[in-house]
Amino acid sequence: MNGSVVIIEDDTSFATFLKTLLEEEGFEILIFKDAESALLQLPDLKPDVVISDLKLPGMDGITLVEKAKKVLPETEFLVITAFGSIPSAVAALKKGAFDYLTKPLPSPEEFVEKIKSLMRRKESKILYQDFSLPPFEILFAGMEDLYEKLLEVAPTSATILLLGETGTGKSAIARAIHLLSKRKGPFVEINCASLPENLVEAELFGFEKGAFTGALKTKPGKLELAKGGTLFLDEISEMSPTVQAKFLRLLQDRCFERLGGLETLKTDARFITATNKDLAKLVAEGKFREDLYYRINVLAFTIPPLRERRAHLLKIANFIIQKKARELGREAKPLSQRLIEFFHNYSFPGNIRELENLLERSLLLSKGEYLDIFPEASRESASLPHSSVKNLRELEKEAILKALKECKGNKKEAAQKLGISLRTLYNKLKEFDLT
Repeated sequence: MNGSVVIIEDDTSFATFLKTLLEEEGFEILIFKDAESALLQLPDLKPDVVISDLKLPGMDGITLVEKAKKVLPETEFLVITAFGSIPSAVAALKKGAFDYLTKPLPSPEEFVEKIKSLMRRKESKILYQDFSLPPFEILFAGMEDLYEKLLEVAPTSATILLLGETGTGKSAIARAIHLLSKRKGPFVEINCASLPENLVEAELFGFEKGAFTGALKTKPGKLELAKGGTLFLDEISEMSPTVQAKFLRLLQDRCFERLGGLETLKTDARFITATNKDLAKLVAEGKFREDLYYRINVLAFTIPPLRERRAHLLKIANFIIQKKARELGREAKPLSQRLIEFFHNYSFPGNIRELENLLERSLLLSKGEYLDIFPEASRESASLPHSSVKNLRELEKEAILKALKECKGNKKEAAQKLGISLRTLYNKLKEFDLT
């Protein structure tokens, strides 16, 4: 693992000890004996990780973290303190440090692993942004233990199974795993529930010209496209028995043939699968192959529903509001007290997906200074919890149809009446198949 680490420590022998440990792991190390000189150079150095003693000559470690974090928000900070000064370490955490260690260090191995973990954390922030994913603080809010586990297994090539209700973000987490894995190839996704049986097989394995009616030319499948990367199979519980058998062979031998082809091809893709169903129950009912179940269930992680992350709901909601407001060209308004109370009492059966839908609708239709929940939506959500996503969408569709009717089909006037851009209206018309 490569990366740059700055050590700020006035104990020369201890600093040299840390430097030796980290250089053996391939890190680039630079040592400073005081915080003032380090702070002058940190903006230009832009290290991945800064390790600082809290007790330093002149400026202390707490002040250093506070000042450095303002100019280096992506850099991770680890503070080291004497055992009896843990309150000072906690103060440093409040200023922006991610973690602390006490002297003497628990063990060289644990110290090195801590730095590796911080390095992966720092890289993941940038990767999430590049991949249009929420920052990890939002994506894994209320799932910190899961995040730590994924940091450990992501760099491996092990097959991963993601379990969880619809709308919990399994696809986004699969993408995060791919990014954390540092695999050079692409992330390729296939939804087994959205395609007919024969198309799932063709999409996955590819096909040769003339393999079936309409196969006018040879087409590589998702497996070939995912070379050196990750193949994510969502809703794997919907895979037909025929494709299950072929996929089992693929997992065992890493070999496959295109439909209608004779050449045996190999894949080095990493596999992540997901489902919202109880696979063990489907196995017992004879609807899913037992041998395939054990093959994909090497490492299984359950994504908790939004109702179990309620303490972080407002933080997630505020992030979504900012994101949706930019997309819609609307003002990012604060939540009304009524909407906050609704959040605290509603079970969100549609999870993150439903929350996004509700907030988007509120951004489009709220006229005051706060985002609000509309009475009809609240009543319908309470009485029909399992259909709430659909009902909220229907209400949005009805609002658009009503505006178009009142404006006699004039889309520009309807968009103005709805308080949205014309482009957003066209996107909504396409989404609701009203074009």
